Amino acid sequence: MAQRCSALAIVAIAAGLLGAGCTTVRVTATERSSIEQRLLVRSLERAAARLDIAPLVGRLVRLELFTLTKDQAFAREFLRVRLEERGVRVTSGADADLTLQVFTTALAVDTADTLVGLPAMQAPILAVPIPEIALFKLERSRGHAELQSYVFDASGRLLGQVHDVLGQAKWDRFTILIIISFVVTDIDKSPSRP
Repeated sequence: MAQRCSALAIVAIAAGLLGAGCTTVRVTATERSSIEQRLLVRSLERAAARLDIAPLVGRLVRLELFTLTKDQAFAREFLRVRLEERGVRVTSGADADLTLQVFTTALAVDTADTLVGLPAMQAPILAVPIPEIALFKLERSRGHAELQSYVFDASGRLLGQVHDVLGQAKWDRFTILIIISFVVTDIDKSPSRP
């Protein structure tokens, strides 16, 4: 009987420790997490740094930006500042020498997960939540910003296309044997300024 009580006590303590070690993390209270926002901005920043704007430097340019997402206003102002930093005089008026039309053919974050272990679930009969048990887990997030740009003269005639550019950023989170967790990322690394 004493052995049974000892075994029961050990099981109860182990269950308590496992239950105490389980946490729920609230990633974001906003539409996008800070990681997603930083991936988008870093990708856009890297794409803007790769734009060949040599013919536009010193010219008065009207910037028109078109996106497939609701980030158009932010992306336009972000790109405007980056162009002005590099010597392009951006105007919103009709007095521009040139018009630069930029199409963001991609401005998004892609995510994927790989899990070796048991996903979080509920026990079928008792409806008791069982936490995720990750022997190995990889959460991959990639930010992408692809820009296609065209230059028009004051009369609206197409002068040419600027080479397409792509900016990317990554954030990878690894979990090994449930408790070892680390992140590999390049979102803290700014692109070199021209």
